[in-house]
Amino acid sequence: MQRRAAAAYVALLLVITAGAFAFISTAEEPAVSLEDPDETLQDGSTLTVNDRVYNVSDVSGGADEPAATLLWTNESAQWSESWSNNSTVTYQGDTYRTFIANTSEPTEITLRWEPGDRFSPQWVDGVQYIDAEPDTPDRQAMRVDTYVENSNNSSIQPRTIDATSTLEYRGNETTITTAPEQATFTWTSPRDNEVTVEQWNVTLNGVDYAVHFPNENTVQLQRGADAQVALQEQRNQQSRFNERINGFWGVVIVGSLALVLLVTIAFLPRKE
Repeated sequence: MQRRAAAAYVALLLVITAGAFAFISTAEEPAVSLEDPDETLQDGSTLTVNDRVYNVSDVSGGADEPAATLLWTNESAQWSESWSNNSTVTYQGDTYRTFIANTSEPTEITLRWEPGDRFSPQWVDGVQYIDAEPDTPDRQAMRVDTYVENSNNSSIQPRTIDATSTLEYRGNETTITTAPEQATFTWTSPRDNEVTVEQWNVTLNGVDYAVHFPNENTVQLQRGADAQVALQEQRNQQSRFNERINGFWGVVIVGSLALVLLVTIAFLPRKE
């Protein structure tokens, strides 16, 4: 009797477990796609959005987190660089220490040569000394100002920048604005920018796009909020499907464990 009852339960569990596994094996995950993409892009493609041209690179659609890189150049980007008093700066290929007056609007910037490590610079009681002959055995400690005065090298002589006018800096016409012990250089020059496009949506130059990677080499874009909503709904359907599949896997696992346990108990020896 005990084994006949166990056999009935085993048959029931087999039906449930097999049915759940059959559903898992035959069910197809809902596909995610863009019905009518505005753009289909690969490495080397270009995309123009409101007169801005993007160059597409590094499309990796087969990864767990698909992404693509879009590059564009701002031809009139604003750049700036600030110098503070008593800081080291590089100007026209040489290193200097800056001196800017502590006034409301300093009118000039003084640049004094800053010796590199090969001169072994060191400060003693507020005075900087260097090895005057760093590349010879006859090393000689000398005050920096004395070294500069006795040198015929124009690159280490003090320089003065007029802070009230523009100048050529980093290959561009540059404007200087000053504050107490500080000067800011401002210029216009091209700047390269990078945008990372990931699955589902992105905004490019003020335009919203739905994003989909149909394969590892391609990214598709469809303009508009409606496309984003439609793609999100497909994503939600896919998530609900995976939740159901996980539930059926739970049935398979629990049913299999129950079968093993039931058969084991059914065939235990009976006490007389």
